[in-house]
Amino acid sequence: MNNPRIRRPTVRPANADMLLRSTAKNFTTRIRARFNPAFVFNRKSLVVLTIAILFASSTALWRIRNQAERQLEAERALLERQNVLPFEKQLRSVFASKELTVWQGYRNSRAVARFKDSYFVATDGGLVEFDVSGTLLRHYTVLDGLPESDLLSLASFNSKLFVGTRSQGLVAFDGERFESYRWTDRKAQAITALLEDSGRLLIGTNAGGLIGFDGQQFKEIKVGTDHQRLLEINYLSRSGSSLFVGTFADGLWLEEGARWSHFTSADGLLSNRVVGVVTNRESVFVASDYGLAVAPTSSLSAETEPTAAKRFHAIATLPSLSGIVQSTSNIFLCKDNGESFSLATDADLSRLRVNPIRWNRPIETSGSHLLALGQDVWLLSNQAIYRAPIEAIETPGASALPFTAFGNTLNAQLLKTNLTSALTLDTQGRIWAGSFRNGIDVLTVDGKQLAHIESDSVREINFLVSDSGAKGMLAATSQGLLRFNEDLRGTDRWSTADGLLSNSVLQVSQSPAAPEEKAQSRKSVIACATSKGLSVGVPGKLRGLTTVQGLPSNSLYTLLIQGRKIYVGTLAGLAVVEDGRVTRVFKDTNSKLTHNWITALTMVGSRLFVGTYGGGIFELTAAGELQSFSAAAGRSVVNPNAMWTDGERLYAGTLDGVLIFDLRSQKWTHVTEELPSRTVLSITGDEQYVYFGTTSGIARIARSYWNQTT
Repeated sequence: MNNPRIRRPTVRPANADMLLRSTAKNFTTRIRARFNPAFVFNRKSLVVLTIAILFASSTALWRIRNQAERQLEAERALLERQNVLPFEKQLRSVFASKELTVWQGYRNSRAVARFKDSYFVATDGGLVEFDVSGTLLRHYTVLDGLPESDLLSLASFNSKLFVGTRSQGLVAFDGERFESYRWTDRKAQAITALLEDSGRLLIGTNAGGLIGFDGQQFKEIKVGTDHQRLLEINYLSRSGSSLFVGTFADGLWLEEGARWSHFTSADGLLSNRVVGVVTNRESVFVASDYGLAVAPTSSLSAETEPTAAKRFHAIATLPSLSGIVQSTSNIFLCKDNGESFSLATDADLSRLRVNPIRWNRPIETSGSHLLALGQDVWLLSNQAIYRAPIEAIETPGASALPFTAFGNTLNAQLLKTNLTSALTLDTQGRIWAGSFRNGIDVLTVDGKQLAHIESDSVREINFLVSDSGAKGMLAATSQGLLRFNEDLRGTDRWSTADGLLSNSVLQVSQSPAAPEEKAQSRKSVIACATSKGLSVGVPGKLRGLTTVQGLPSNSLYTLLIQGRKIYVGTLAGLAVVEDGRVTRVFKDTNSKLTHNWITALTMVGSRLFVGTYGGGIFELTAAGELQSFSAAAGRSVVNPNAMWTDGERLYAGTLDGVLIFDLRSQKWTHVTEELPSRTVLSITGDEQYVYFGTTSGIARIARSYWNQTT
């Protein structure tokens, strides 16, 4: 029997030995392969291959990095090229003809610079040169090569005096000739700040950005990673390694080592209109048009981490603050009206106090700002230039500024203001020049002031016309119609109480008295264009015509009496009034008129010329139809009061010079270079001269001059 506890010998299958031998053989093969030279060679190849792959990867990465750097460098070069500004340079022409004269005042000063042992002053009436004692050496105008008379900034750079203008770009003066620079890719509008800065000229503009000039090319300086353009720059200064750029509405920009920081009212400035900056080792003082603020210098570094706390804190709230300068131990400030203040900087920041300081300030001072130049502190204003020695200001306990007028900028013979809105001649050959704000200057034919008429009621002069019957003058103003006698005294004032539809009288026209009336009772008919309609009649009896009676608009700008007809220019078209009734209206809907705003009317013989705001000049033909001159003269803006004729030519003042129409040749001429400003507001003349009133003074041009130029 089989006993399960007894182990029996194991019986292998037939192929078991073969399996064992195969396994042993495979094991032996693996052992030998480990020491096989061919196997070792394969491992070395793998290592070499790995090293080659790593090397190729590194090389590829190096090439990629170099390519990226080259691309970045190319982009930088492209950006650099893009920041290079294309420009045109032109040597300015000089008008040496004695037939051309410019009358200007130069009280309103904007900048002072020292150049070639003289002081040069930028004004709204050209460039003025004084010697060191204040003696007038020369007054430069457009006839000497300036592109315009309204100048804003000055700086001496590269052996030349650079001048920033209101609308005609940058000008360089070498002491004899002017040359102008114009950027062809942008319109700078106004160059408000210039600064000589370590071998370059920094140019602050209103709309063209911050520009650097090395004497050969111009480059725009932009800020931030997004290459932002700086706009409305009105202040530039440098203190050590810090460049300060003040703007009109965007606060203060600070550049240190090509890194820019930006500070606004959110950082504690009292306003975003920055008018000046002064510094010492510990503090930065920033003047804005609302007051003075200060910050520790260390807190303004671009590397300083921003915090929730404001970096600036207010020292004083001073509305209309306009200027700041620093002497050895004091800071001086001024407001727009010339009020001045001092601040001792040796006190702790928390205890700084601004104290008023007196000086002999004219009553109607405006546009004041301060400048430190040489050993003096200068105050520039609309009235004159004043200066005081710094050492006199530094006197301990001084409570008054020893300012004295510089040069003859207070000369009473100058025009009170250069903005001439109205011009005419009286029966004595005197020239009456009216302005929007400063009343009337009465001048000789040589431009010397005989009298200045200004009061609360004699300010905003819209129009002047000789009162032939009374040998006086009629003045249309914003406060009614004024009459002056030949002794320059006001005799009458018409207002709404006397029947005018409005006190705002834009223009007045006068007709001779009817011949059938008795001499002692003759009264000329007067028509007044007002802001509320037409007032027409004789003194004491005025009748009003408005849109109710058929006028196209109640806003009247010009009128002309011709016999029984009155031509009335309104905001909405031209009206013909006959015997007190509106008989016809010309508009763009029923005539060839393209612009309904009628600004000027002039009769030459039987031809009526009509000036418009934006549509150019038209003629009302004998057939009663309007014909345009736009094809030959353009669609210009003709200003009120700025159309006049001498019988041979028609002169029309525009926003871009004067259009002259030769009535014999029927040809038009465009004149700009001979004028102190391209904005011509008024025109009159006599048998010898034509007078052009502009925003920058008066040009007197002999009528014979046109015979040479046309």
